Amino acid sequence: MTDPNKKEKSSSDRKEIWKIINLLNLALIFIISYFMFYTQAIEHMASDTHGHLGIIGQYIYGDYYIPHPIWHLGTFYLSEYFSIELHHSAGVFTALLVTLYAVIIYKIAQNLDGDEGNEPKWFLVTSISLLIGPFFLMGFNPHIYIGQGSPSVWHNVTLITVQPFALLSVFFTVKFFQAEKSDFFILAVLVTILSIFAKPSYILVFLPAITIFVLLERYLDKRQLLFTFVAIFSSIAALGYQFMNQFSGEGNDSIIFDFLGVWSLYTPNIAVSILLALGLPLLITALNYHSAKKNDYIKFSWLLVLFSMILFACFAESGRHYSDGNFGWSWNISLSLIYIFTIIEYFKQYYVMPPLVRYPLLAVILYQLYVGWYFLIGMFNGVNYLAAIKTFPFF
Repeated sequence: MTDPNKKEKSSSDRKEIWKIINLLNLALIFIISYFMFYTQAIEHMASDTHGHLGIIGQYIYGDYYIPHPIWHLGTFYLSEYFSIELHHSAGVFTALLVTLYAVIIYKIAQNLDGDEGNEPKWFLVTSISLLIGPFFLMGFNPHIYIGQGSPSVWHNVTLITVQPFALLSVFFTVKFFQAEKSDFFILAVLVTILSIFAKPSYILVFLPAITIFVLLERYLDKRQLLFTFVAIFSSIAALGYQFMNQFSGEGNDSIIFDFLGVWSLYTPNIAVSILLALGLPLLITALNYHSAKKNDYIKFSWLLVLFSMILFACFAESGRHYSDGNFGWSWNISLSLIYIFTIIEYFKQYYVMPPLVRYPLLAVILYQLYVGWYFLIGMFNGVNYLAAIKTFPFF
């Protein structure tokens, strides 16, 4: 007969071991992130990090307007508080954001999994979510993420800044609709508003997504409608303030309707690129349909994907920023969200799925992890993230 005390001690020991593993992993994430973004800040690695650093002083002294200043302010005040150079501060602050993002993914996976004490699974979900890239076919498009989009977090410091807020916004919003607790109401509104000042790309798809979500799921009682109204009204007010400051005045760029104009610059076939980007989440959702259709996090994320696709396909900035594809950032954010929630679902249903479903999906995940690693290592080696891939080892 099994001794319950021994079993409890074994479980406690395992938790302590995984606590140490997780702390070491977070330390590793911080160190890698710091080195990467510090190297970007001193222009030894291709990115726009140095450009963002260059406008911090102008913003602080009122000579330049930044609509999404959280990264810039965080970098500046960290530099001031610890009396360190902005280059080091940029590395530290961005590394803290990536590490925070990892903690949030882990905690959300833990909360949604329902399998108490399964630390290895949550660790795996976190690691995959941080590293996974898009499905890549070099013969189709030699760019790993340009054209397809990517769930990867490593593209841009302002994208990294908004990712934790966007993920928490989806989590707390759905939590509120499911439980209607005041804490979730406040937290959901707060992180959603903060996301606008990290990067407004998320809120542009959150607003239509929450409207359709409320109608589809019939979340129409007084508290639910109040939450929806507060979230939408406060977001529109913040967006209006940003818009008036960003696009007013002579010589400023404007927003134009341009169907598929920017997207077609970066891919030979937009439909194929969309399928490559969404293949894994689509397969996980379709092959686990009975559980996925009950998962509000997946449903809400798919709405974000839909509206981000429409946004990127239909709108652009006129003038010098036209080819930057800034409306494509919503697409990348929504991809990261749908990947996180479908990967959690995959591992939650892992032993329920038949082997003919489970292992091909695992093979796709492993391949896309390889793509993500290749992309990240390339950036460390100084390869411009916009560069075409000429050789792709093993494939």
